[in-house]
Amino acid sequence: MIKLLRLLIAKKSFLFFILLELISLLLIVKTHHYAQVKTNDWQTAISGRIQQKLNVINRHWYLQKHNDSLLKQNARLLKQLNEKQAESGPALPGQFDYIPAYALSNQYHLEHNSIIINKGQKDGVMPESGVISTNGIVGVVQKTSAHFARVISILNKSSKISVALAHTNYTGFLQWPHTGPNNFEITDMPVDAKIKKGDTIITSGLSSIFPKGIPVGSITDFKTVPGRKSYVIEIKSFTDMTNIGPVFVVKNRYKKEIDSLKQNPGHVK
Repeated sequence: MIKLLRLLIAKKSFLFFILLELISLLLIVKTHHYAQVKTNDWQTAISGRIQQKLNVINRHWYLQKHNDSLLKQNARLLKQLNEKQAESGPALPGQFDYIPAYALSNQYHLEHNSIIINKGQKDGVMPESGVISTNGIVGVVQKTSAHFARVISILNKSSKISVALAHTNYTGFLQWPHTGPNNFEITDMPVDAKIKKGDTIITSGLSSIFPKGIPVGSITDFKTVPGRKSYVIEIKSFTDMTNIGPVFVVKNRYKKEIDSLKQNPGHVK
């Protein structure tokens, strides 16, 4: 405190000069119209910029909250649709839940691409859970942490997902031939299936990862495999895999039970 007082006393002339300058400036602003106008303009500009920044922040916060609300609503609608399909399909009532999430990163230029989403174990996300967008399938969860998860994209040479020709029981496997981010192949589809360009491909429901009926894509071309009674089908995905944003993690409540029955089936005696 003593040091502060000594400093003020030592600088008293300088501080008195600053005080006089401030008083002079205030008098100029008060008595001169031009100075008042310029001061008001400066204050208006500064306050306007501050308000603009605040509006951007508020709008971003509102849109984020609105988007989160829409995602949760879509998750409920997906669940209701699944309940309706369960009445005439293979799924049980309440078998699938949908956890809304956002993609934080999305690879699509490699041979083995993955996606990071902002939901993890604490949100109920587990490995081998399907991931879909509002347009169709996206991939399968590979690994989870407490708050995040890594998804194996369908743009992955290792990905192999059971799919079906819509309105039939003919199935095949969806694979990525690395020919473009939205171009895929279906193998092992029987030639008995009556297909044509433009037909819709959906998930088959034969795995415990995706329920039956999730959109996949439409047929752009097909050919038979020499020496085999199956097609190789080219499709264009409904989901734009270069533009992944909001997604839903598909949680199968009976996955462990189903998978346990598929392991070590033994022999019938």
